Amino acid sequence: MGSNWQPPPGLLDGVGGQPASATAAAAQVAAAALAWADPRSLHHAGRRSDGLLAAARRSIADSVSAAAGTTIHADEVYFTPSALAAQTIALAGCPGPVVMSAVETAALLDLGDLREHSQVIGVDALGRVDVAAFGQAAAGKAIAALQLANSEVGTCQPIEQVAAANPALPILMDATGGLGRIQLPTGWAMLTAGAGGWAGPAGVAILVVRRGGRWVSPPASERGLLGGFADIPGAVGAATALAELSAEQDAQHDQAFANIELLRAGIATKIADVEVLGDGVWRLPHILAFSVLYVSGEALVLELDKRGFAVASGSACVAEEARPSHVLAAMGAYTGGNIRISLPLGCTTETVVGFLDALPDAVAAVRADN
Repeated sequence: MGSNWQPPPGLLDGVGGQPASATAAAAQVAAAALAWADPRSLHHAGRRSDGLLAAARRSIADSVSAAAGTTIHADEVYFTPSALAAQTIALAGCPGPVVMSAVETAALLDLGDLREHSQVIGVDALGRVDVAAFGQAAAGKAIAALQLANSEVGTCQPIEQVAAANPALPILMDATGGLGRIQLPTGWAMLTAGAGGWAGPAGVAILVVRRGGRWVSPPASERGLLGGFADIPGAVGAATALAELSAEQDAQHDQAFANIELLRAGIATKIADVEVLGDGVWRLPHILAFSVLYVSGEALVLELDKRGFAVASGSACVAEEARPSHVLAAMGAYTGGNIRISLPLGCTTETVVGFLDALPDAVAAVRADN
């Protein structure tokens, strides 16, 4: 269990990056030696690049098919340099107003705000939209943006219920952090995800567009090329990593879910004046967020780092800007003293227990400095 992935000791910030498995890393290196030519070229080197790109698309399609319980075709899969690029291209193909949840990524909310008559729907204290409210707001909208689950607090969204109530509304589902970790719901028309979420290359993301939808593909999008020359070695590495994780999804899910349950219970009993956030049941298996009163989240991150544990603070998508978490604000939660834990693949129970042992002293040290 966990032998494919060997995270550094104390790493509890998988969202911030995690090492690829030896298999995925080797596949990427091998592809780099072979796929250096333009896949649109007719000569031998170009055809070889094209073949590797096509194989990566087929592999991603197979992995998403297994997660979604339905058939995804290779020609529905596109590679982009980032999840934001994938979302930008997805929305560009569906012009018109967007309905979004208030806990989408900050970048996606900004994209939606650029369109007239777009609307943002609030969430409850767990971070989940109300199906009826979202459906009512969807009337007259060109597209909906509703994430699979929140990468900060872990709460899953009611994709299937929203889709059932609004069958004509195309749903763009941000699956970053969830693809490879949990089964996918039905009802979405487009899916985006960054490969870093499944321990693939950080500079690769996917856009999956189901056939028969309203999306208008951009020019020169054949072969899955969007926005120029694809990173074919990165695509091969991403496809290999996702296939590897998909084969162990259930085991990885159960281990991570149990470790987060251990953390939820331990944090609530070991620390005074703390709020554990998000849904404890219908959630991503590897994500946990909590807020500690009377401390700075950034100071606590540094104090834990001194003790050998890497965690994060603030929103997963705006932490580098030192902005308060828009996710926690939308939930009506305290936005200070926030810590986000995201277990990397291969994280052991011993690491989790060690963190729980170190946390009380770290909190006490930060509080003493205030």
